[in-house]
Amino acid sequence: MKLHNVSIIVTCQEQQTQLRQLLPQLFSLQYEGEFEVIVVDKMHDKDFAEWLEEMESRHPNLCHTFCPATARGINVHRLALTLGAKASAYEWLVILSADVVFPGDDWLSRFTACCGDEVDAVIGTTSRKHRWHRLTFNIFRHRFAIFNATSSIILCRRSILLQADNTIPKKRIIYLPL
Repeated sequence: MKLHNVSIIVTCQEQQTQLRQLLPQLFSLQYEGEFEVIVVDKMHDKDFAEWLEEMESRHPNLCHTFCPATARGINVHRLALTLGAKASAYEWLVILSADVVFPGDDWLSRFTACCGDEVDAVIGTTSRKHRWHRLTFNIFRHRFAIFNATSSIILCRRSILLQADNTIPKKRIIYLPL
């Protein structure tokens, strides 16, 4: 089983409490590949930025960035994902919200085990029904969609996410039950 190096992008806005719980969980993952965590702050809280800088001093694989406050006319969530993807060092991106609930310590190994030449995205969910939240990318037909931010994890290729037309055919997506 080949483990891919991954960049974990966490976007947050007014979710500092959840992120303070999430980051220690991410750094205690049981994963043999390399990973980095990129936090994209959409709020600009000074105390929170200082806490992130302190966390970065303890975890060399953590970095953070922010969306500019003057992002008028631009979808802030799409901008946050794009900034996270551009800051990433690896081809495979894991996209999480700050309030995600992990299905155990080995979830990242299970997800990356599904990656291959014929796969562009892995979507994990605990839901059986297709209830989509729109995140403005086109993984599933015309939307980068997840089932529920607290019960879904998305792994996708950086090269696809940054393309102008980032539609992924349904046959190149794996759905993984959590």
